[in-house]
Amino acid sequence: MKKFLTTLLVLSGLAASAQAAVIVGLDAGYLVDSEEEFISARVGFEVANTSAFSHQLELEIGYTDTKEFGLKGEIIPLLANYRFVAPSSGAWGYHAGVGAGMARSSIKGSFGGFGVDFNDESFAAQAFAGVTYQAGSNVTLSLGAKYLWIDDVNFAGASVEVGDDVALSAGISFKF
Repeated sequence: MKKFLTTLLVLSGLAASAQAAVIVGLDAGYLVDSEEEFISARVGFEVANTSAFSHQLELEIGYTDTKEFGLKGEIIPLLANYRFVAPSSGAWGYHAGVGAGMARSSIKGSFGGFGVDFNDESFAAQAFAGVTYQAGSNVTLSLGAKYLWIDDVNFAGASVEVGDDVALSAGISFKF
């Protein structure tokens, strides 16, 4: 979390010094394979903006969890993203992008009378795309899909496959 806040402050400083627009967004969605909710928040800035497109750099943090057999599993990906946004017709447009970073995976609870508390970090990557609707001069709504892949983690000396999933989501973002 300390690294995330430091990076967030650095990004904010770069955006302010470049007089770039700061963009804050929130997405809520559903992981298709895991059948769990997935939420994410992002903050970033535009590095280029014309009437035809916008290039954005951002930091994103996500969260999902599941509970089974007395255990709770959590995954928290933290990714640096590149996002391309383009209008296509009137207020409608589209976005696409990629991201890479790390994910913290954990399992906690009790199983068979034994306490379990494992966590590990691993590489994470994503690709995403969707449609956008310009709801106001500084407010954008979006619908999209995200492919998220997380490398294996090591729990108690055993390699555990976290794998991949597709999230379908709706979001909102604000430009300042």
